[in-house]
Amino acid sequence: MRLIDELSLDALEGSRPADSLTVWAWRGDSLVLAEPLEVINWGFEDQSGDNVKVGQKISLTVADPDGTLGAWRLDDPLAVTGARLQVIYRVGGAGAVNYGLYRVTSNEPDEVTESRVIDEYGYEEPDGLLEPHKRRVLITRSVVKLEAVDLTVEPDRDRFEAPESPGMGATVISEVRRLLNPYFPVVVDPGVGDVGVSRQLVFDRERLEAVQDLLGRVSARYRMGGDGECHLYPRAAEPVWRVGPSEGLVRVQRKQSFDGLYNRWVVEGKEEGSGNPVRAAVSIDSGPLKYGGPHGRVPTFYSSEMITTTAAAVLYAIELRDKFLASLALELSVECVPRPELQAGDRIEVGCPFAGRIAWIPGEITSIKRSGTTVPGPTSLTVVCAYGDVIAALERTDWAQHLTGNLPPLTWDRMPSTWGAGPVMSWDDLP
Repeated sequence: MRLIDELSLDALEGSRPADSLTVWAWRGDSLVLAEPLEVINWGFEDQSGDNVKVGQKISLTVADPDGTLGAWRLDDPLAVTGARLQVIYRVGGAGAVNYGLYRVTSNEPDEVTESRVIDEYGYEEPDGLLEPHKRRVLITRSVVKLEAVDLTVEPDRDRFEAPESPGMGATVISEVRRLLNPYFPVVVDPGVGDVGVSRQLVFDRERLEAVQDLLGRVSARYRMGGDGECHLYPRAAEPVWRVGPSEGLVRVQRKQSFDGLYNRWVVEGKEEGSGNPVRAAVSIDSGPLKYGGPHGRVPTFYSSEMITTTAAAVLYAIELRDKFLASLALELSVECVPRPELQAGDRIEVGCPFAGRIAWIPGEITSIKRSGTTVPGPTSLTVVCAYGDVIAALERTDWAQHLTGNLPPLTWDRMPSTWGAGPVMSWDDLP
């Protein structure tokens, strides 16, 4: 979550003058233009995940009245050889939120040139077709389309020229700092642990893949902050915001698909020495995904010569099944009022209508899309909610219905299977 002052946070909760965007152009430590860019329209996309390298991307269309911002040379002000954009979101009637620093990756001018005849006393075009005191001039109207990405693109492009390994006494955090400090400061957020790393670890070519691998050992990820700093943040954290029908929510949608919903894992290998085939299968035996139940029979296969015994095949099939069950999730598409402080990777709670009440479901923002002209439009979020959290939220809502007398009393076989957060209730609480 980006830093935001209390005044701006309060302003986001109510009506206010229009928000705006301020964008300064830099090259190195120097401003290349005396005034901020005149932004005509803009769009932001922010993503998080274990395989996401460059998380934040922006697109801008800026006015170019004198035709100097569309790059010709590689050292022009907004050329792709080092121009950076400092983006600031100004909350109407309050303060500002630093979005971050972005490296320009594309510069595409869109120019329209018109020929006009103007009056100019005393001018006469030699051998021309125009009458005296008339001059023909060319007028160019131009805008420039800019694409830019966050500064993690710098270490992503700077790959290792030769394999590297950690030094003596290195830890996950010290190695991440060593790999990233040449490009930007590294900030460790609360909740991120640290462990030692072996000197036998080898970083082969990709710098950011090495960082992701290291952070995976402490269940953390990285993302760029509003002042050009890189934050290491925990994957599991407390929700930073709540959005519901009366709390900034415009629309929430969901979709189910049966693609990838397996219920049997078949693992194959070869017996060491004899080469005889080794095979084991593990299924889901109960619930809506039961193998052979209404969902049907949906096997998936894994084969490896590292599997040399039936026991090893069984253990790996169980591991694959359990990882699948732990990864089950529901994806929510959320449209809400503009919230410039939110980032991909933040955890929030989404209030979803259910059985006449609101089910508050926690989840992680994996994607954010923002756009606007002179004023911002709604913020679009993709929120991934663990299936267990969804079921717990629905059961808490169903339980509340019983306590208020809107549904018949619960029986033993209808008690919630997962309590989740909140006070534990007893049978004395039943109506």
